[in-house]
Amino acid sequence: MSACAGCWLPARSTQRGDEFGRTYYIDGAGNWGFGVAQVRAGLRDAGYQGAIINFLWSPTFNPVLDQTVGRPVARLKGRELAEQITRYRRQYPNNDVNIIALSAGTGVAVWACEALEEPGLVHNLVLLGSSLSCDYDMTDALARISGAVYVYHSPNDAILNGPVRTLGTIDGKLGEEPAGRVGLRSPRGDRDRIINTPWSPRFERYGWRGAHTDATNSVFVRQVLSKHIVVDTQKLASGQDDMPAVPSVE
Repeated sequence: MSACAGCWLPARSTQRGDEFGRTYYIDGAGNWGFGVAQVRAGLRDAGYQGAIINFLWSPTFNPVLDQTVGRPVARLKGRELAEQITRYRRQYPNNDVNIIALSAGTGVAVWACEALEEPGLVHNLVLLGSSLSCDYDMTDALARISGAVYVYHSPNDAILNGPVRTLGTIDGKLGEEPAGRVGLRSPRGDRDRIINTPWSPRFERYGWRGAHTDATNSVFVRQVLSKHIVVDTQKLASGQDDMPAVPSVE
């Protein structure tokens, strides 16, 4: 935790790289720093020039408390993030804001999208190891997302198979499969814009072995997740109309 403390400073109103866009990273319950440095490194290696902000939301730094009694605070922090995004979009109305979130942080990310007000808008939302219930209603969130929701899920996720089954999903459901295990199957909303990607052995060469946090490793971020983040900011920074695609995992 102390090694990542420097990454956990509260977001200033203006960040270096804001002129090229913003991407927020939201860690899981406890905010122990999983993926904070790796997501940043992977996006930078892929050419992302926008601001990268680690959004701190845990009131306790205790994963069990955050996943249970801390749920109302997670929703409040989602609204706080929505206010940050709305302020940014007022200053840079043509720039993209993206969110990458892990585990319980995916709840904070979705609630932030739900709480956005004009001109607040999220381009793409990437959910990793999500502990939201698989049937969470994405109608309100999708209304404030211009692109898509990308859900990376794995049946081999030991945290979702174990502790989350006992504690419940971050949205407070017991006995329901988490989206990070089986995908997100919203009952309403524009479900065509929810892109579920199951774990496959082909992803192992990029470091995602289907565990709870390894989809945040810098190689997977650079080679796979950056496809949802980088291209538009590269165009904005360089003035180019057509940028080479990030290598495919196929």
